[in-house]
Amino acid sequence: MSQGNPTTEKTQETRKKLFLGGLLVVLLGVLYIQFFSGSDAPRQTTGGAAAAPKAVPTPTPPRPTGGTPEPIISKPLDLASITIGGDSSSGTGRNIFVYPTPTPAPPAPTLPPPTPTPTPPINIFSINPGGVIARTGEFTLTVFGERMPQDAQGFLDGRTYPTTYVSASEVKIKIPGDAIRSAGNFGVTVRSQNDAKLYSNQPSLNVAQPQDPPFKYVGLIAPRSNAVAVLKSITNEDDVYNVKKGDILNRRWKIIRITPEKIEIEDTSIKLDGPHSINYSGEK
Repeated sequence: MSQGNPTTEKTQETRKKLFLGGLLVVLLGVLYIQFFSGSDAPRQTTGGAAAAPKAVPTPTPPRPTGGTPEPIISKPLDLASITIGGDSSSGTGRNIFVYPTPTPAPPAPTLPPPTPTPTPPINIFSINPGGVIARTGEFTLTVFGERMPQDAQGFLDGRTYPTTYVSASEVKIKIPGDAIRSAGNFGVTVRSQNDAKLYSNQPSLNVAQPQDPPFKYVGLIAPRSNAVAVLKSITNEDDVYNVKKGDILNRRWKIIRITPEKIEIEDTSIKLDGPHSINYSGEK
């Protein structure tokens, strides 16, 4: 068995030592990085890119030790500087804690005193009659007063009627029946026909409604040529009257005409411009 070349063997051993030395250096470098570099060493992400370094917190400055602590200075709240809406630096905001002074209500308008009604130049004291019954026909109304003009014109309810001047204190007005066919209060005045400034005050003439017959027309008995009407009292229904033309009830109500539709009755106590008419009711 032959022995190898000693030079070749030395060369191989030298290479082995160099390889082992290099491997040892690499291993020591890896250990150094792991144990001495810590979290400051860059780490590889899954994709192979280096992770971003962590933010280093700012150290808190040490508090002063010993001596008097620094005083806390408080300032008063400046309410005028607190604004709402808009930029406070522009000074256009409104202070929500400051309420505006309410605007005073305007004074009530002063009404001028009422103008007193002037006293009419013609003064009427009274009229005669002071009242009449409607439908009683024409009559003469006498007016008493003062300063009646000779051209006096009488009015009733605003309408002119024939007037007679008697004296400065009396005039007479002729009132037709048509002027008092309905009830009411009608004003009486006297005026000058030539001077509009001469006018009087206005008393009232009362025109009353005439009393109606207090009966109901409830029946008719034939024959027609000598008809008999059945009347019943309105105030007492137990009072029933069988009447013919010409009869007078209660010494006041005279039967003028009888028809199947109505009965006509005249009031003998006053003279009206026509009889009262009562329609047939057919009541039992």
